Amino acid sequence: MKATPVLYLDLDGTVRKGFDEIKRFVNSAEDVELFRLMPERLYSYKQKGWRIVGVSNQGGIALGIVTYDNVASAMSETQKQARGMFDKIIFCQHHPDAKNPEYSRCFCRKPRIGMLVLAQSYLNYEHPDECYPPHLALMVGDREEDRLCAENGGVDFMWAKDWRSMPFTVEV
Repeated sequence: MKATPVLYLDLDGTVRKGFDEIKRFVNSAEDVELFRLMPERLYSYKQKGWRIVGVSNQGGIALGIVTYDNVASAMSETQKQARGMFDKIIFCQHHPDAKNPEYSRCFCRKPRIGMLVLAQSYLNYEHPDECYPPHLALMVGDREEDRLCAENGGVDFMWAKDWRSMPFTVEV
């Protein structure tokens, strides 16, 4: 099996502009705006053989603020604007303050590692000749729950602002 690195990316505030940048949550496809040069940055990882997975808490679903379909549409738009660079985008629709107990507890909401586990299962299914050791992975995010998720999963972490400011090259 080929050991393959995985880039786990939080979405809002990391890949696409989030609340801090647009002063509202990303609740629909119309709200999606990637940070400058994001498709090129992602492509630079693809060129080096990385798998790329988006992992995003979307608790607004459980709280009744946004619909599942609107979040799914925003994720599709994110993939479109990223020129298809994501191998998978996973989102958690749970929130601890949800009134419905079915949506108040889960194993996937960051800082838990459920989305990393789901991503690895998906990648193993899609690419059975590869394995994804945590020590080869990098998680990038803008919130403490992202950092803790990486720590809990044994994955290296980088703050989104630092990652976006790193130089990169794209070979054509």
